[in-house]
Amino acid sequence: MKKVLVVLIALVFAFSFFNAADAKKKKKKKKSKYKIIEVMDGGSISGIAAFAGTAPKDEVLTLTSEQSLCGDTLPARKFIINGNNEIKNVVVYLDGIKKGKKGPDDPVVIDNKTCAFEPHVSVGISGKNAKALIRNSDPVFHNTHSYIKGRTIFNLGLPDQGSEVEKKMRKPGVMTVKCDSHPWMRGYVFFAPHPYSAVTDEKGAFKIDDIPPGSYKVKAWHEGFGELSLGKVTVDAGKTVVVKAEYK
Repeated sequence: MKKVLVVLIALVFAFSFFNAADAKKKKKKKKSKYKIIEVMDGGSISGIAAFAGTAPKDEVLTLTSEQSLCGDTLPARKFIINGNNEIKNVVVYLDGIKKGKKGPDDPVVIDNKTCAFEPHVSVGISGKNAKALIRNSDPVFHNTHSYIKGRTIFNLGLPDQGSEVEKKMRKPGVMTVKCDSHPWMRGYVFFAPHPYSAVTDEKGAFKIDDIPPGSYKVKAWHEGFGELSLGKVTVDAGKTVVVKAEYK
């Protein structure tokens, strides 16, 4: 009888422990969700992404098909660095921001165009109602095969020019997109659970607006150079903080 009682007490204790742990986990998950608020007199973060030293040169890709449509070669666009060593296609984002402005309602567009993904690098929002619009603007068959951390998110065949498919994007992360029919095609979409991310232009410039005043961790990502921490910055109401993303 005593043994049975001990076993019952142990089971009750274990049940209570796992229930408490599960409740704590759910509470933590709920607490970390991004909250949309009205941003009054927000500030901004702007800056330049640049390479220190001798910049790597971009590869030229040889096409194995569709030459009549797209030519014999295309730039890989992995390293687009101008004469001032300023880098295009660097994603700069706020890491871990908990609340702020509402993101755009329109889905991020991934277009198969002239045997390449356009844009080559873009940013999008992940979440319950977030979407990506995948399009084929070429008069040839393309498929868009996407991965996050090596796991397939979707693999869509787009047989006709003008074909479009919308997909929900719930998970954050760097999504790689490829075309299995044309192996030189590759692009990236950086999905964050908030709208505070931007891609640098051909002058390496970026700007993130409407940030609630406060202190934030700023990070950068680039397909060739990887992750880079830009430190913690304080954003004041109505003012712009200037930072530099310097790769070496």
